[in-house]
Amino acid sequence: MRTEFEKMVKNELSGQIAKSYVAQIARFHRVQASTMFHEAAEYVRDTIRSIGLKDARIEQFTSDGAAKYWTWVSPVGWEVKTAELYLVEPEKKLIVRYKDVPTCLHTYSNSTPPGGITAELIDVGEGTKPEHYEGKDVKGKFVLATGRAKQVHEQAVYKYGAAAVITDSITYEMRNVRESVDIPDAHAYQSIWPTKEELGKVTFGFSLSKRQGNHLRALLKSQKTVTLKAKVNAKLFPGNLDIVTATIHGNSKPDEEIFLIAHLCHPKPSANDNASGSGLLLEVARTMQSLINSDAIETPARTIRFLWVPETFGTIAYLYYHENSASKLVAGMNLDMVGQNQEICKSTLNLDRTPDSNPSYLNDYVFSLLERSVEEFDHKTSFGSASTFRYSINAFSGGSDHAEFNDSTFRVPCVMLIQWPDLYYHTSMDSIDKVSENSLKRVGWIATVAALTLANATVDDAISMANLVRWGGIARLQTASKEATALVQRAKSLNSELPQKLATIAFNYKNKMGHIISREKRAIESVKRLGNSSKLEEFTARLVEDINHCGQLEIVRFEETLAHVTKKAAVILPTQLKETEVAREAKNLIPKRLFKGTLNSDILKRGLGEKEYEWYEKITDKDKDFTKKTYEILNFMDGKRTVYDIAKAVSAEYSQTSLGHVLKFMRDLQKVNLLSFK
Repeated sequence: MRTEFEKMVKNELSGQIAKSYVAQIARFHRVQASTMFHEAAEYVRDTIRSIGLKDARIEQFTSDGAAKYWTWVSPVGWEVKTAELYLVEPEKKLIVRYKDVPTCLHTYSNSTPPGGITAELIDVGEGTKPEHYEGKDVKGKFVLATGRAKQVHEQAVYKYGAAAVITDSITYEMRNVRESVDIPDAHAYQSIWPTKEELGKVTFGFSLSKRQGNHLRALLKSQKTVTLKAKVNAKLFPGNLDIVTATIHGNSKPDEEIFLIAHLCHPKPSANDNASGSGLLLEVARTMQSLINSDAIETPARTIRFLWVPETFGTIAYLYYHENSASKLVAGMNLDMVGQNQEICKSTLNLDRTPDSNPSYLNDYVFSLLERSVEEFDHKTSFGSASTFRYSINAFSGGSDHAEFNDSTFRVPCVMLIQWPDLYYHTSMDSIDKVSENSLKRVGWIATVAALTLANATVDDAISMANLVRWGGIARLQTASKEATALVQRAKSLNSELPQKLATIAFNYKNKMGHIISREKRAIESVKRLGNSSKLEEFTARLVEDINHCGQLEIVRFEETLAHVTKKAAVILPTQLKETEVAREAKNLIPKRLFKGTLNSDILKRGLGEKEYEWYEKITDKDKDFTKKTYEILNFMDGKRTVYDIAKAVSAEYSQTSLGHVLKFMRDLQKVNLLSFK
């Protein structure tokens, strides 16, 4: 699907202009529902109007800590003017202040009295559970903790009467990649997230660097009394979620929309997360409008919609109030953290696929553009490409605005482009110097080409995209077979456990292959959203048969390998795996979800209570994918699948999943009236 317009896009789109937009957005302290976010939204709206999109506007939705959008409770409004933290004893010095490091203040912090608060400091370790406070009197004192600010605040301030919370750790540490030791002077982005019910209790908090935290701990360990003084001028109030939206109106299919979305929020500067996506989205819009104005390209057939939102909360509110318009959305792309200088940030550009519950041609099509970008942007040598650009495609991970659209209550295919990991993520060091013009230009080219192609896509384009799925699907089937065969080969060293081990591998493999075959067939058929003709029907039917044939052939070859291993080992496999009581129960239960939109886990925590909810924290420590799995558990509820079927689907998509864990999650949803069984 290589066309001349791709060259036009490359020539018009500017990494320098995109970075200038990023720099402008990074000037704002863009916390959700804050007055500062509104200022950033006004900048985006005014800029998009100056580009030529005259319908650009800000839509506002209530955000007061009480307004609910399905399972999501909106954040409160917030404004901050000044904040300072001092060490008073055993020495006197300024530790940090808001005007120098905006991320030093926990977002949604409240004011102190005008004269400030002076109090003793006590180390509570992680500070997120009651046991961290045993034998410690923290009432009226500052607590120093390594846990997340929200959880520490709930314990220290709400339960035990602490004056405030001091944290000193970065979030999402990754061993040997992103640790506090790598950025000891970074202040992490931490938030209190109070609800309206908690406004009478919320105080404030500061996020220190690891170096500063270590200094305070050293003073405490020397048996000295450590006293701090804090002054904060801030306020909490009923606010609004601001969503900036604009369109390039389609000329022949205006009621069908391709959309591009980026979250505008996060503390100043948050350059890559996500001023980069928001700034690049402005440049993508400018590029499209410029090409249309110069008659280089025609106005697209379908409407292209641009959205700048407060992450998750804004998207949920937008869908809540535009519920019926979701049927217009054909496909989308989420630009989240796309500007990284890969060498500085240790990043890779990842394509986050649509979940298996919502298979789509979009995955293979957009990934083909990532692959083509190497040819388009990087130098070649006689030995091959000289590219140092890193990119990959991975299973759906969620955690950003594309999750809301892919949810089964909307089922709109939306992929995410994100640079991850990022050494400076959610810290004060996520600054404009970490943003690469080259990364912005490359990702901007991918997004612009994809959006314009999809906006003009015909039956011929649908056929090309279906072919991409066929090629990718066959490769994915072969990869699954290769992995299962390798497990069989490694299992040969076992003795008495060999029959059961091989039977388990075979069961899991056949489950996974059946899942992949179904997913790839549905992804091929998804191209029909782009066009409708007998030619396309016949072509996709043939490709579906190709997937079926390839899948069955791989299963036959696997069984031949398995038979060879069992014969040589002189073992007989059990005809079926032993069925547990949980499995028998799960086969007779069909769940039905009773809410729209993605699940906010806070509603489960409040409904179950803190003690019972601890189960989820323990499980996610053991199964790092469990949060992703809960998203898909909900999406696979179609009124036909049993609990057993859903557990098998989630296991095939991610990794082997305990049937008991799946059933426990569903029973808990039933307790809080979010699910029923038949």
